[in-house]
Amino acid sequence: MMNIALSERLNAVLETARDNTIGHKRIIDVGSDHGHLAARAVMDGIFESAVCTDIHKGPADKSASLMKDMSLSDKVKVYCTDGLDGVELTEDDTVVMAGLGGNNMVDIISRVNASYDKELLKTVTFILQPQKSIEVLREFLSQNAFAVTEETVVQERGIYYPILVTRYTGETYNLSLREKYYGPVLMKKFEAGEAVVSEYFIRLDSRYKIRARGDQEIGRLLEEMGND
Repeated sequence: MMNIALSERLNAVLETARDNTIGHKRIIDVGSDHGHLAARAVMDGIFESAVCTDIHKGPADKSASLMKDMSLSDKVKVYCTDGLDGVELTEDDTVVMAGLGGNNMVDIISRVNASYDKELLKTVTFILQPQKSIEVLREFLSQNAFAVTEETVVQERGIYYPILVTRYTGETYNLSLREKYYGPVLMKKFEAGEAVVSEYFIRLDSRYKIRARGDQEIGRLLEEMGND
């Protein structure tokens, strides 16, 4: 049986899923690309079964071929579909979205939120690693009653990737501008001196200074931070 090595980013996503979904038996990897994360999750015994979805036929076919080669086809199902369309969520599922944009994640979770019984949704955990527009994602989660229970950052080849853990609670909440752009959990870790978060925030500071030239909201954010 071939060994499946995960990148530091995907390994951190899988570890976050493992540590925050005790007792969950199935993982669903949305936008699974090659299917490595789902295969590793089942092979390592972290989850009993998995689902891979990808909107493109090529990656979905690669995932299906991998599961066949690894004798995992009975435990890992592969769908060529948009997000979670055609996949029935069940109690205590873990849904991973890694490498998608924040707006894409908002679209997928919005459809889930409109389609499922809220009591079932409360048992589902979402592990989200957005490539961009994380502030859009955070605002959507707060306004639609998804609590962010954990945030972490992984660094791979000089790039910092934030990872969020969120669950539906039924209670909306408000974020300050700083929480929206930096993350309330990460802000606490920054205050506690967590090195990788401090490094990530330095990168964010530089990025937001550039974006502030054409973005009034970020301009207000930097003004507020400068007045603290």
